[in-house]
Amino acid sequence: MPRLGVSYFGNRFINHAREDLKKISETCDYVVHTVSETDLLFHKSVLSKIFSESRKCGMEVWADPWGVGGVFGGESLSKFLSEHRTGWQIMSNGNYVPSACLNYPPFRSYIKEWILNVRDMGAEVIFWDEPHIAFDLDSELQGLYSCTCPRCRAMFQKKFSYGMPIKLDEASRAFRRETVRSFLTEVINFSHEKKMRNALCLYALRGFQDFDWLWEEAASIHNLDILGCDPYWRWHLNRDVEGHVSEFSKLTVEMARKQGKETQIWIQAMRLPAKTEHEIETACQAAVEAGVSHLAAWSYDGGEILDTVLSERPAEVWKAVEATFRKLKEK
Repeated sequence: MPRLGVSYFGNRFINHAREDLKKISETCDYVVHTVSETDLLFHKSVLSKIFSESRKCGMEVWADPWGVGGVFGGESLSKFLSEHRTGWQIMSNGNYVPSACLNYPPFRSYIKEWILNVRDMGAEVIFWDEPHIAFDLDSELQGLYSCTCPRCRAMFQKKFSYGMPIKLDEASRAFRRETVRSFLTEVINFSHEKKMRNALCLYALRGFQDFDWLWEEAASIHNLDILGCDPYWRWHLNRDVEGHVSEFSKLTVEMARKQGKETQIWIQAMRLPAKTEHEIETACQAAVEAGVSHLAAWSYDGGEILDTVLSERPAEVWKAVEATFRKLKEK
């Protein structure tokens, strides 16, 4: 049976968290706490207590760099970007985008500072949540890409002996891949050196923005422990729950096993219409049948705290998660 977990965010009152964590621990083996830039500035003390309460409940503590630098997944704003205007990514058409350049040394240093902080709070696993270079479908189809800031241009010129093109070519694709590889390898190695395990969540995408490459490369990062993805079937397009989750669960297991990694699949437990809560059990079954080692639900409250991920019946969503997880534990 896979280890079971859930994300927890939005609450920084210790008494409230203590009750929530007791409830979560009835069905979960680990809890993923989001740690945004705001948390790093204002909530380190209480998060340390929340992490401690999580362990007292018998759960492993994971920390998520939620929205940090606009590079990771998460509904959180970035103070780093407001203070480092020269560190923004620039698209090949000259447009600035609110995401930190992965080749910007101060950003890599900031991520290492974040790692040290969550380690001191008591995190045991770093959950690298959907790291990405800025992209959107329309730009990608036009061959526009990021990052082409002066720093990246100089690195590209040195490597390929000509200037960065406006439209994607093989060299700019290779440079973009190397940028992601270099960044992830550096921060994952740093976390490993600090005695923490590393889990990585990729978008459930194929054939777009070199994601096919990313699956292979991510799995091969030496100090990565857990490879995962989030095949949310009712996000932008409604997909067949069993087929969609099964496809990406099998892909994750295939890529991870080649490298001796563990695996994780995130189950959509937010942004669900009423009377679709039963799909949670179908999704979990598909992931379990594929052989994943970790399952997790996003999020604890059925998305109740965030307008962007609000389910129509968030309480029913969480009930469905609890019921499904209990069934899995009984097997």
